[in-house]
Amino acid sequence: MKEGLIVYLVGDQEVPDLIDLYGNCKQLGLPAHQVELVSRNQGFFSVDDAWHFLITQGMAKISLLVAQWQQDSLHPIYPPVRLCG
Repeated sequence: MKEGLIVYLVGDQEVPDLIDLYGNCKQLGLPAHQVELVSRNQGFFSVDDAWHFLITQGMAKISLLVAQWQQDSLHPIYPPVRLCG
């Protein structure tokens, strides 16, 4: 079963273009086959859009992580929530 993860960034922080979002999530203990970003300035505009995209990419289990970007890494605000699967 393929797993997808949506990272929802709160605040106005910008994630550097060359950041390994997949690697950051793996370090947090959140393995996923595909990671998508939802933020004001980067990635998808809404969680719904990212969720739909992951479903069309064949992800059977999709989770949502609400986080902040601080000091070159992700800092979860809440534990991940399973959206489907």
